[in-house]
Amino acid sequence: MPSPLNSSAPRRLLTGRRIATLLGLMVLLLPAAAYSLWWWQAARTVRGGLETWVAEQRANGAVVEHGGLTVGGFPFTLRAELERPHLATRGADWQGARLTAEAPPWNPTRIALTFPGEHRLTVVQAGQPPLDLLAPRGGNGEVTMRMSGTLERLALRFTDLTAQIAGQRVPVASLDVGAAQPDSPPAERGVAGLTLTLTADGLTLPDGVLPNLGREVRRTELTLRVMGTPPRPEPASLSAWSRDGGTVEVDRLALDWGPLGAVLSGTLALDAQLQPQAALTAEIRGAPAVLDAFKPLMRPNEAAIARTILAMLARPTGPNGEPVVTAPVTVQDRALFVGPLRVAALPKIVW
Repeated sequence: MPSPLNSSAPRRLLTGRRIATLLGLMVLLLPAAAYSLWWWQAARTVRGGLETWVAEQRANGAVVEHGGLTVGGFPFTLRAELERPHLATRGADWQGARLTAEAPPWNPTRIALTFPGEHRLTVVQAGQPPLDLLAPRGGNGEVTMRMSGTLERLALRFTDLTAQIAGQRVPVASLDVGAAQPDSPPAERGVAGLTLTLTADGLTLPDGVLPNLGREVRRTELTLRVMGTPPRPEPASLSAWSRDGGTVEVDRLALDWGPLGAVLSGTLALDAQLQPQAALTAEIRGAPAVLDAFKPLMRPNEAAIARTILAMLARPTGPNGEPVVTAPVTVQDRALFVGPLRVAALPKIVW
């Protein structure tokens, strides 16, 4: 008959192995369970943040609609998808097939954006034909948020677009849009509350638009800073911002179109009727070709005066001694002036 001590030893050993196995499983499973709970809490926070943003925009008078919001991507991604997003504010309407935002859970402030399918932006100004911008292949981008929930930086890119205004179609090879803002609203007038950049490459104009310059606009660039707290695009907000000394600093407005190369910089503001006024400085290459392009629209004496003024302002500072015209460009009383020459009347902007 076996001894009781000998029969209990295997049972004690087996029990010890079970305890060790359970402890090992707990060491493995507890971090996974904790991570899963943390991920689901982060996903809930993402959904709540998006729903709060939608409610805030609607409270401010915007139209915000979508065909459904889903949050997923477990375990290594936080992904939010909006089906058929639609955002309409004063003067602008954007609709798309889908919007997807993705971020790693360990760095949720850096978000990759994709815009699958077709997207359309319509800009409407009272008394003017609407501008439609269609991106049939969508686009992509990236947004960086601060931990406080404010936007730090935004970059978007679209290719193979079509702009349409007054029935005229303008293909655009690529469009890049960027924005950046400080951590908190500026407390002083001389501090930028928002910086915007825009670059459009490869615009193909319709036939007959200033044929002397050609149909292809190789590049258009714009960099500007909205000084002070950026206003809403509505009369009361714009008027308060303007009265408080709000301006827009144009750091660079460049156009590369056939023989024309122009770079402008200066300041924009609003007058008492909320119409734009500007004081800019322009450096213009290819001014004689531009004058020839506009000559059919000018009276004979105006064309002669313009040619004389351009000759006086030109300096051989371009490549290979090419003449470059440096001149003030102003906007006042809804008219555009280059030096003392009134070039064009401007339409009234209705906010």
